[in-house]
Amino acid sequence: MTKSNSSKATSSKTASTKATTLKKVPNKKSSLKIVSSKENSASSISLKIEANGVANLIFDLPNEKVNKLSELVLTELEKNLDEISKNKSIKILVISSAKKGNFIAGADINEIKSITDEKDAYKKVAQGQNIITKLDELKIPKIAVIGGSCLGGGLELALACDYRLATSNPKTSLGLPEVNLGIIPGFGGTQRLPKIIGLQQSLAIILAGKSINAKKALKIGLVSAVINENFLKEGVGDFVNKVLAGKVEPKSKKPTFEKIPFVKALIINFAFNSLVKKTKGKYPAPHYALEVIRRTYCKKSLKKGLAIELEAFCELAVGEVCKNMIELFFTNEALKKDDGLNGKKVDILEVKKTAVLGAGIMGGGIAWLFAKNDIDVRIKDISQKAIAIGFAQISKIFLQLKKIRKLTSYEISLKTSMVTSTTDYSGFKDRDLVVEAVVEDMKIKKTIFAELENKIDDKAIIASNTSSLSISQMASALKKPQRFVGMHFFNPVNRMPLVEVIKGEKTDDQTIASTVALAKKMGKTPIVVKDVAGFLVNRILLPYLNESSYILQEGGDIEEIDKIINDFGMPMGPFVLADVVGIDVGVKVAKSLEEAYGKRMQVSEILTEIYNNHKSLLGKKSNIGFYKYGRVTEVNPSINKIVNEVAKKNKIKEIKLKNDEIIDRCMLTMVNEAAKCLEEKVVKNASYLDMAMIMGAGFPAFRGGVLRYAQNRGLKEVVARLEEFNKKYGARFEVSKLLIEMAKKDQKFYSL
Repeated sequence: MTKSNSSKATSSKTASTKATTLKKVPNKKSSLKIVSSKENSASSISLKIEANGVANLIFDLPNEKVNKLSELVLTELEKNLDEISKNKSIKILVISSAKKGNFIAGADINEIKSITDEKDAYKKVAQGQNIITKLDELKIPKIAVIGGSCLGGGLELALACDYRLATSNPKTSLGLPEVNLGIIPGFGGTQRLPKIIGLQQSLAIILAGKSINAKKALKIGLVSAVINENFLKEGVGDFVNKVLAGKVEPKSKKPTFEKIPFVKALIINFAFNSLVKKTKGKYPAPHYALEVIRRTYCKKSLKKGLAIELEAFCELAVGEVCKNMIELFFTNEALKKDDGLNGKKVDILEVKKTAVLGAGIMGGGIAWLFAKNDIDVRIKDISQKAIAIGFAQISKIFLQLKKIRKLTSYEISLKTSMVTSTTDYSGFKDRDLVVEAVVEDMKIKKTIFAELENKIDDKAIIASNTSSLSISQMASALKKPQRFVGMHFFNPVNRMPLVEVIKGEKTDDQTIASTVALAKKMGKTPIVVKDVAGFLVNRILLPYLNESSYILQEGGDIEEIDKIINDFGMPMGPFVLADVVGIDVGVKVAKSLEEAYGKRMQVSEILTEIYNNHKSLLGKKSNIGFYKYGRVTEVNPSINKIVNEVAKKNKIKEIKLKNDEIIDRCMLTMVNEAAKCLEEKVVKNASYLDMAMIMGAGFPAFRGGVLRYAQNRGLKEVVARLEEFNKKYGARFEVSKLLIEMAKKDQKFYSL
């Protein structure tokens, strides 16, 4: 609404305004004989000088999968550059990597994480800037040969070269992803990139933090050529010879019209408005990057521009958002390596053929995911009409990808051909894994599993996409419960990255490891959780939705509550979310949690009333729930009437709540339940829990997750507030024993 948009703009302008007043920080070809070589086993960079004056600087960090620009590597690079500058026989410098699939992945993030104050940041980043500038100022032509990932500091190093050559390796990608860590490029990226490809293209790369492939890099002028990887040596040799012969000159694709003041202003303004919409002022890094570029593009010398970039970087690097985002980066890296078995070794079943039981929206989404990843999938439902819904969902998602040019019509045809269907179990005998996605009813699911087990191979994995029902209880219907697992996808499947892998009482290690491996293969982030009611995400999320409805029936306003929670950083307010999920679905899950956990998860009267007596109020799927849906979304007036009736019937006293109390009741109920999940070892650790809530429930990443938010706020303050609510509202706020103990001992979920 108008008021809401205004507040978002104000919030974003605040972040941008801060960036305008940055604080000052204290002070023959390559086969010719090699005539000089400087290498040793501990070296990260080797320098090889050929007889024809070609110097080859090759990055290869020992005992590392990727090259990183750590402080030690930068120091080593500087020594090599000094040697090159003194050697008058060197005519050209070629920089490459010995690691296949990686040029330089960027700066060492551990070093950024360890930064404690702005002086520390200044010292480290200024060193990097000076060394990259030393490369830039070499009097000889410089070529970066980019094979694989070239990100962050790696691309900033390449930008200091006169030419960049990309290889045809499908892993070749170039980008400046620093904003994803809550910082901005600090080794000159904001200064050199716009000079090479122009303002508009640079902002698209820097502000989004996304990488581009070699083809796109060539199109926008970021690289001079793309060389077939199979003929890399010859291709680089030819290019070197052309440069030495003066047949090729460094080119810039910077549009000349961007120098016109009003054009530059238009581009900056458009970028700012896009950031307002995207970040809502909660993520300062892209605003800082935009402001640095606005102040320096076509205005400042490189030296002055680097100083402004450095100033902004130092402010961001010590901020809470940066620390939170870096912690999430390391958690994500840990999850990539985690097989869910804590070091145990088992044989993994390779899943080549799959099936999905249930062809609804969810089943269709799961089938699409298999097909998108070139995995044969067979859909089963009770009728062709039901199956058609699944195929419609598959087609819908593929068409979205075609629209944004992620896939071509030909590629979509190939992937769609991976999907077949049936109304019986024909073709199920050779399936490696079957995912059940039918109605959330224990009795129906048990009947289906008992029937299914006789139709598939003895080694095949059976997975349920249930969002809350007990995996162990469902497995009791099977003769081989050890091959049964929960595989909970989140809706919409094509967008939500999380998959909860639920281990039942009898699920074996091979089943867990194979399911985790499959989820990773499909680009999802699997997190293994314990088989408890609601599992992890729904167990924490549903009390928050329930508490919001308690606030509503106490006299709260739907739109106001949604706005307050949205401003806190959640992607949508609790009532919008309830409508998106489906009020009936949400209440059904909430009631199952109440059955499991008792009074502390008692479903509110308003939700119970809607569920029992107002069956048409389902949310978006019926176009009416807490809001009315059509051309204009507005509060459903009948909800207010129901709220009043419920309050009167249950003698609920209207209370005028302040914004901070609404936030605390909604957010701290999640903190409390999250701590209880750790108590019960539902998930491996606090960082995995936080990542699950960010990926599965949209908890704001800039806050670092539910438990990180609690820690940053102070556990003593959190416990005191929960105890206050416990006295005021009862069992819903019974404080976690773990939280109480940690607050007393001044412990933390995350080490500093």
